[in-house]
Amino acid sequence: MSRRSELCARTLWSRYRRHPWPAQLGPITRPLPLPNLAVHAEWAPAALDGSGPSAAEMCDLHVVFSSYVHGIAVHLERGQQALGASGPSEDEWMESRASAMGAITGSGRYPPFAWVLGELAEEGYDLDLDELFELGLRSVPDGLAPRLDRRRDVM
Repeated sequence: MSRRSELCARTLWSRYRRHPWPAQLGPITRPLPLPNLAVHAEWAPAALDGSGPSAAEMCDLHVVFSSYVHGIAVHLERGQQALGASGPSEDEWMESRASAMGAITGSGRYPPFAWVLGELAEEGYDLDLDELFELGLRSVPDGLAPRLDRRRDVM
């Protein structure tokens, strides 16, 4: 991933951290004509410029990568809303659902899910959206790189 692509993703994530509500706006199939979104829409494909993708490929790559950032960011406001609506913290919420989750995992119908939850209970786990963002920032571009490399080889 180029430094420019990484900077673009980090800037978008930083904006969502400060103002999570835009992640709840319209779908990518109906983009909003807003100047601040146009700045991002200009910057992201420019980060791929010179790597050889066609306009359609550039658009697809931009949508895939920005959708990753957006997909994590959606949970920022949803988490705040859930806390405000229900009151309990995330840990209290999970504790209050332990019996129901135990019934699901103990049913024998979902062995991989039961195994994962069992391991997490033993090891401990805190879902951290910033850590998930970093994981994706390292992983998503690696998945997209072969497509760009194939395109460069053809040119």
